[in-house]
Amino acid sequence: MGEQSAGQGRVTLEEVRVAVDLMGVDPRKTNAIAIRDVIGHGGPNTIQKHLESLRRELAAPEKENGTAAPEAPKELMQSIWAAAWTEASRQHAVALNKALARAEAADHQLQVASDDLSALAEALERTEAERDQVKADLDAALERARAAEVALDAERQAIAMQKAILDDLMERFRAILPTPTDPA
Repeated sequence: MGEQSAGQGRVTLEEVRVAVDLMGVDPRKTNAIAIRDVIGHGGPNTIQKHLESLRRELAAPEKENGTAAPEAPKELMQSIWAAAWTEASRQHAVALNKALARAEAADHQLQVASDDLSALAEALERTEAERDQVKADLDAALERARAAEVALDAERQAIAMQKAILDDLMERFRAILPTPTDPA
């Protein structure tokens, strides 16, 4: 059977550790036979391997020893969590307020720009209406000027005709009238 007693199974590292603790000795200052006497079963080679593992654990630096920090108290964790949550909520509220302020400012600027655009559109419509009126007035004035020019030309022709008639009459009168040098 070698390393196993009937119904006992292989010796585990934990069994060797418990035996060393029960003996109250340093694993470096005991041997496999002394441990077997405490455990009551197991082969000396297996027990020796476990003893060497315990000795290596003792020789390893503290951080490799596997010693973990104790669990933090729940009240402490709760207070830290509450403080972190409060700070995160505060920062979220600050960021949200800043974002809302920027959105409100952008809305205001958009409204101002929209109002300015509406005012400019109305001014453009008024200016276009004034331009159209000025153009209509100018067209009417040009038409009146053309009509006046036609009337003036007709008047000139009438005057020229009357002058021609008058000149002809004057010639006839001169022909009828005695000349001042004639002794008659």
